[in-house]
Amino acid sequence: MLRLSLSVAAAALLVGCGGVEEDVAVSHDGGHAMSEMAPDAAPAPLPDDGIAPVINVRAAWMRPHPQGRDVTAAYFAASLGAGTADRLVSARIDGADRVELHGHTMDPETGMMQMRPIGPQDIGPAGPLLFAPGGHHLMVFGLDPVVEGQSVSGVLVFERTGEIPVEFDVRSTAPAAAPD
Repeated sequence: MLRLSLSVAAAALLVGCGGVEEDVAVSHDGGHAMSEMAPDAAPAPLPDDGIAPVINVRAAWMRPHPQGRDVTAAYFAASLGAGTADRLVSARIDGADRVELHGHTMDPETGMMQMRPIGPQDIGPAGPLLFAPGGHHLMVFGLDPVVEGQSVSGVLVFERTGEIPVEFDVRSTAPAAAPD
């Protein structure tokens, strides 16, 4: 009975985080080095290369709220337009109680996927920073329910670039992939 309860709880969490479907093809590392450190561990500061980074954000979207839940997931792709490196340190969504950077990890004891907060995520010339279903995502807590067709304002906070305003379109499926 306990195993069944745990399985049901895990399935409910997967629904909130986008489930196991892959709307956007994504490699485990998203095409670049991703930090898997604990969310409260402080990474070493990025070196200042003298070039102000420019971050381009595209394909920002958020799932409609699952019925009866006040948690949902948001996704985006960010690429480095100038500079050599930056780091996503946090995010905010207007009206949300809190937003966490999350990832999926395999529990070696149960063999089940679990969502966990992750630390800051580096972005560099190796490829875009992808937050997509089945991979890294923003967990959005305490936001009033949103439905398909709406949009929600938010901010991605980078170590060097600072705050980047983002509009998250509310939709059930990922937008079509756009080239970098």
